[in-house]
Amino acid sequence: MRRPWNHLSVLLLLEAVVFAVFRHVLDTPLWNPVDFEILHDAHLLQGNLAGYFSHLGTYFSQPLLQVVFLLESGAFGHDPTGYLAVNLAVHGLNAFVVYLLVNMLFPHERMALTSSLLFALAVGHYGKALLSLAGLESLLIALFYLVVLYSMIRNDFRHGGRLRTPWFLVGLAVFILAGLTRPASFSLLGCLMVYKLLFYRERGGRSIISPSLLILLAVGVSFYVAKVLWGYEQPPAHLDYRPGAAEKAWDAFKTVFRYLNLLVFPLQVSDLVTSSHPAVRFVYEWRVLVRTLVSLGLVSFSFFGFLFGSRALRFFIAWAYITVIPASLIAGSGEWLNVRALYLAAVGFCVILAAGTLGCMRLLGAHRRRRWLPFAIPLFFIAVALTVNIRLAARNAARATEADIRELHRILEAEIAAGDREAASSGRRAPAPPFHDDRSGR
Repeated sequence: MRRPWNHLSVLLLLEAVVFAVFRHVLDTPLWNPVDFEILHDAHLLQGNLAGYFSHLGTYFSQPLLQVVFLLESGAFGHDPTGYLAVNLAVHGLNAFVVYLLVNMLFPHERMALTSSLLFALAVGHYGKALLSLAGLESLLIALFYLVVLYSMIRNDFRHGGRLRTPWFLVGLAVFILAGLTRPASFSLLGCLMVYKLLFYRERGGRSIISPSLLILLAVGVSFYVAKVLWGYEQPPAHLDYRPGAAEKAWDAFKTVFRYLNLLVFPLQVSDLVTSSHPAVRFVYEWRVLVRTLVSLGLVSFSFFGFLFGSRALRFFIAWAYITVIPASLIAGSGEWLNVRALYLAAVGFCVILAAGTLGCMRLLGAHRRRRWLPFAIPLFFIAVALTVNIRLAARNAARATEADIRELHRILEAEIAAGDREAASSGRRAPAPPFHDDRSGR
């Protein structure tokens, strides 16, 4: 068993890697209209916590997230660098929890470190959540998700799933924090059920529907009901055609594979593609064939992975599918996919990639040099992820110079100078500026 300071060294390594590789993110100016709304809400609530409870901000029904933004506003003002540094730090912490989780389930320290490094280097999720203030939502919910899973599985291993243990209480407390951030807990419960099913023998044959799982389910349902009753919902789009339940289910099924394709093949129509290298545009022209082959590969690997893989590998294969289901249910047929929804799914992809790479390395163990050849595949995915991230950051920096973003800067600076406290006490939002609120994750 590793000593605590050895785990600390892994945490420091991952944080150092994240800040070294993504240091360009810290230079990203404000470019996302949602970020201006976050700063505006924080400005209204600064020094007026009483008004916080009656205020509807950008992130409705997410009080914890608003508190975090409020604390960041007090520490960093309206300079985005501090906010983005917090994003990087939380991402490094997420990679560390991935290391702990993988090392506990396999256990295989080299695989745990490889998986966490791949995740830290944005493989599968491309670091989209790191590039804006609003990305902290995805990072925090992922942190809580990972900590709850680790705590509950640790409690199952060490204490037989009993309720009066520190691990269960920590997991329950963090689960409540997750509900105060965003009520997206049902995929987490799905992963816990898959774990209990796959590790049924190792768990001593204890019930899959355990008291701990029922407690988490009750808390999750409570947060969902609270969101429905008191939370803000975007107005539904008025469509001439409304698909039936069967068609919606089929669209969601296809969208699961569209999201999984993005883990491997990060191309969907955008200005990044049209302005890319001719080789990238050539590959994109064959996207239908490539996506078909990738989907067939995913189905094949999943099938044989469940047949012949270890229980831990099966768990992370199921993880990749389960974590994209909520986003797939929301996305309509043919709609743009929000890349930030890949953040948690990328954990499963990174573990699978690490397992395959190290497995091939063991098969070539007799060959001193050729055994390192399998690492060419994860290095390729790292290069693709970092290239996409750098190009996204450059595009965002260019967008910050556009007229509508400059107008948002002017409005925000005028409000700060005026010091309008009346809006904070009444809970009114500022008049919506003339911009297109793009929440698609492009």
